[in-house]
Amino acid sequence: MAIPFEDAKRKKERGQTNEEFLDWIKKEVIDFKEIAIVVRNQSDVVTTYYSQNETLSLLGALEVAKQQIIESMQV
Repeated sequence: MAIPFEDAKRKKERGQTNEEFLDWIKKEVIDFKEIAIVVRNQSDVVTTYYSQNETLSLLGALEVAKQQIIESMQV
């Protein structure tokens, strides 16, 4: 079965496809209190999924994630 072009490109650039990344997360992170996933689809629509009812806590976690991403870009 041939791998779609976009998946092959992601795998070459990042070392894994989006599906492989999600599979890794499911195996790696099994004991968590809350989770948020931000997805940008093929139409560039951004959607956020989260498991937490307390949105203030979620906003704080997303701010930490934002800072971590910014720091990783500066390396």
